[in-house]
Amino acid sequence: MEKKNRIALFIDLDNFVGFCLDDDLPLDIKKEIKKLTEHGDISIRRSFGDIMKLPISEARKKELREMLQANLIRHEDIPYYNGYKNTSDIRLAIEAMSIAYTHPDINIFAIIANDRDYMPVFSKLKEIGKTIIGIGSTKNTVGELYRSACDIFYYHEDFGKNESATKKSELSVSNDENKLIELLIEKIRYNTEHGLKTNQSTIAAAIKSSHGVDFNAYSSFQGFGDLCRKVERLKMVSITQRHIGDLDPVLSCDSEENETAIAAFKGQNQQAQLEHAAPAGEDMKRIYNNFIKAKLSLKTDFPPHAMRERIYQQLDILLAESEPYGGVGLKAASEQVTKALNFEQEDQSSVFKILYSLYRSGCFIVRRTEDNYNPILISNRVAMNYVYMDKKLMESLIKLFKWDSEDIKFDPSRWSEFFIGDTSYSQIAKFAYNYL
Repeated sequence: MEKKNRIALFIDLDNFVGFCLDDDLPLDIKKEIKKLTEHGDISIRRSFGDIMKLPISEARKKELREMLQANLIRHEDIPYYNGYKNTSDIRLAIEAMSIAYTHPDINIFAIIANDRDYMPVFSKLKEIGKTIIGIGSTKNTVGELYRSACDIFYYHEDFGKNESATKKSELSVSNDENKLIELLIEKIRYNTEHGLKTNQSTIAAAIKSSHGVDFNAYSSFQGFGDLCRKVERLKMVSITQRHIGDLDPVLSCDSEENETAIAAFKGQNQQAQLEHAAPAGEDMKRIYNNFIKAKLSLKTDFPPHAMRERIYQQLDILLAESEPYGGVGLKAASEQVTKALNFEQEDQSSVFKILYSLYRSGCFIVRRTEDNYNPILISNRVAMNYVYMDKKLMESLIKLFKWDSEDIKFDPSRWSEFFIGDTSYSQIAKFAYNYL
């Protein structure tokens, strides 16, 4: 009998509740537990955090404890050392490494969090042969660097949807079949090179788990098996059945005929991309501006660099004045900054969206409230560093563009010109687009 995998599950509860509140997701992990049991037996279940300090009502705190108990999670309360920084992440990291060495038969570690501070832990666990399953909030908020640090990654937003809802492919909102075919070829080659199984079910599961693809969302084929047969007809993949009627055949793409067909396919794709290349210069900058303006529902154009710098300066003054009184709400801050700078009333939406994006990027020490869009801002995490704040704002906008733009080409130099007025941010923009 094949030995089943054993899983250790860890939850950074402060982080989990935080991203659930921010993204309006359910405070429940029942569906995550069910998904994890597909990978093996969950032998250890731990959560860490200060439930008393969570910005939710007493009734919801009670529901949260009941949810943990219902899923057999052993919770450890970790009180804050101060009002701003929790220590549950350190406790979780220590516990994970301890279990890795005291329970060598635990071969899969699943972590529910959105915190890149765990990446060194992932790296160390991988060094000693463990598999990492990450569970984060949404595709828009989880960085590519964090996701790629895990062997398998799931999004809490997918578990929070109705099971009957149609899921969008992570590859492209428009369900780009060509990208999916390229990914199929890539997975087959990877498994072949690393001595892993290349049967149809294994490849399908790998693509679905690592990229969140719903094969039924494509109208040009009926499920993964139909896709494989379609690619076989194009001679890019060979399908070998071990016996008549085999429902799980082996896939390969290493023959000379396969290589020739794949090269021709990629050549056609590259030509199509060239033909649909994005415009350059001022047109490209205007396209980026219109995209951000539409996604953030701004009444005016996205504020230029000089205007944003004035917003940061005025906010610093406002936070310094409000510090003895315990901070200021984000909504009130946007109103006061707009008024102090004599901006037009229609500019307030831009001020609010900029401050909210900076809050979501971790630029402020805050006290959460039950209104997800109105935390209490205490102070800047990096005092008076407007360059840092502006770069974090740019990163958040690039992540939004990466996930929500369908047919617009990303040009780091044009983006830098749109955002800062010159090309000095080109390399930063390129890194943010590729890895965050």
